[in-house]
Amino acid sequence: IAVDASGSAYVTGYTLSSNFPAGAGAYDSSYNGNYDVFVSKLKADGSGLDYTTFLGSGSADQSNSIAVDAAGNAYITGSTQSMDFPTTAGAYDTSFNGSLTTAFIAKLNSAGNQLLYSTYLGGGSNPSLTATEDIGRSIAVDSVGNAYITGWTQSTNFPTRGALQSTFGGGQGDAFVSKL
Repeated sequence: IAVDASGSAYVTGYTLSSNFPAGAGAYDSSYNGNYDVFVSKLKADGSGLDYTTFLGSGSADQSNSIAVDAAGNAYITGSTQSMDFPTTAGAYDTSFNGSLTTAFIAKLNSAGNQLLYSTYLGGGSNPSLTATEDIGRSIAVDSVGNAYITGWTQSTNFPTRGALQSTFGGGQGDAFVSKL
């Protein structure tokens, strides 16, 4: 959950419900199958929803964290098994990388009806494992709109740039911190 300056609450999670209350005008008002991410903005007085939208594709999509900027844009992170998770033109990574799951980061506009950006984040390779997972666990946003994501990876080829530790540490997985 995140709360904006006016007191509106933003909630994200995932659902198996095809009748979840995503309405007309939402970025995605249709249930896509399996687990689907949802993003909801509740009115500051709790009297109703400003918007609810789905986000995902036909495979399991799960969100774990949400942040909101001063303009009311929502930033979401989690993991997906969808090779066709909605990404946007010019995104950091528009290709599914994971053998099991890949992390994602998405940004919705303040009305919940436009995907401002959406990208995969992961590596998808580890010779010691038959399947890898990259999962976004938490997200924060700074005053100029940079998104900070932390999570967990099993990928030996997880993307790094200017990293304190640029190689996989071994074992079952490593934590990661990324900035978009």
